[in-house]
Amino acid sequence: MALLKKYPYVVVLVIMAIAFGALAPSFLDAGNLANVLKQASLLGFVALGMCFVLIGGGLDLSVGSVVALSSVLIAGLSATLPPIISIHVALLAGTLIGIFNGVFVTAFRFQPIIVTISSMAIVRGIAMAYSDSRPIFGTLPDELFLLADGVIFGFPVPTLLFFLACLLSTLFLRFTALGRQIYQVGGNEEAARLAGINIARVKITTYAISGFLSSVAGLMLVARMQSGEAVRTGVGWELDAIAAAAIGGVSLMGGIGTVLGTLCGALIIGMMANAFNLLGVNPYWQRIVIGLILAIAVASYSSGNLKRVLTALRGKTLRKA
Repeated sequence: MALLKKYPYVVVLVIMAIAFGALAPSFLDAGNLANVLKQASLLGFVALGMCFVLIGGGLDLSVGSVVALSSVLIAGLSATLPPIISIHVALLAGTLIGIFNGVFVTAFRFQPIIVTISSMAIVRGIAMAYSDSRPIFGTLPDELFLLADGVIFGFPVPTLLFFLACLLSTLFLRFTALGRQIYQVGGNEEAARLAGINIARVKITTYAISGFLSSVAGLMLVARMQSGEAVRTGVGWELDAIAAAAIGGVSLMGGIGTVLGTLCGALIIGMMANAFNLLGVNPYWQRIVIGLILAIAVASYSSGNLKRVLTALRGKTLRKA
């Protein structure tokens, strides 16, 4: 019970793995599990960036478009420039888009949902214009494909890189002043401001991290698909990323959440997608399940807030009596 209370997402992850293994025996094959890890890692980078933004009290709906733009930039520029330059350009572009989102949210006090929906459309349009809405098959070096197909100590390279990113993110959030300030700003922005915290710097940092990690996901996707594509790449990933964070206990209202929870959430969604394919379930059902998960996450948080308010009111009534 203690494990369930403290790490419910870990318990859910294990139960789902056992259940899917029973329903589809091939699910637990080593090759299939490696595929699940690679699939979950792509979403995992985006979900990890979303984790930072949500904890800081924001929202980023542009992540899928950033993935698409990064993929076409890397594939397209590699045809005329050294791949290392195209990779840096894509990572820089994603980071700048995140900074752009953060500046408009903080400097102009626009709602995050409005800012990031706008940038989602703009960035997707830029990617489509650059690629002429066609797949780009760039001249990519064999070393880049190791990001998708390489294996170290039995683990796929994308998974190891994702785990490393999770470790660094955990250390950052726990042991740096800026990391702790992200929780403070997301938990109570006004209190954080009165405490002397630079709210704009903190929020812009979270959006920049989200943009950068979304670009990393685009890099991994190019390595896996050996091409870049702007029309369908990353569509719906913002919903999956939010769901992965919510499954892992990240509050959609800010101030609460862990990297471990987000990691488990990404693995749960990756397992679900893989199991649905193995079981022959219509993939549209996955969208329904993810939508229900988000609804449950918001409802559970709201009910928790309602209970705290009712408890506080009850306490005040008793003291007056």
